[in-house]
Amino acid sequence: MRIVFKVDESEKPKLQNVLDEDPIARLSISQKSSETLEIESEGIFVMLDGDDEVCEEAREKLSEFGEELEGSEKDEVVEAIEAAEKEAAEGFGSIFGG
Repeated sequence: MRIVFKVDESEKPKLQNVLDEDPIARLSISQKSSETLEIESEGIFVMLDGDDEVCEEAREKLSEFGEELEGSEKDEVVEAIEAAEKEAAEGFGSIFGG
C-alpha cells in the first residue's frame, strides 16, 4: 500500500514523532518539502509504502494533523518524489564513478 500526506511545516515535530514510531518507522518513507519538489502547494509531503496494516495505522495518526492526498494530486506528488530521488541517486552515483 502507498499513502501520501501533506503536512504543514508547523506540524513537523508531530510528523517526526509519528514517523519514528515502531512499526511505522519500518515503512519505506520519503518526505520532501514543497520547495524541493517545486510544487505550488506549501508544506511537507510524505509518501509511505509498505504493509497495509502499518500504512493504515500511519494513516490514522497522520490524519490528526495532515491531509491525505488522493487522485491526480497524489499522483503528482508521487511522481515528483520519485523523480527527486532518482536525480539524487544519479548524482550520488557520479561521485563514485557509477
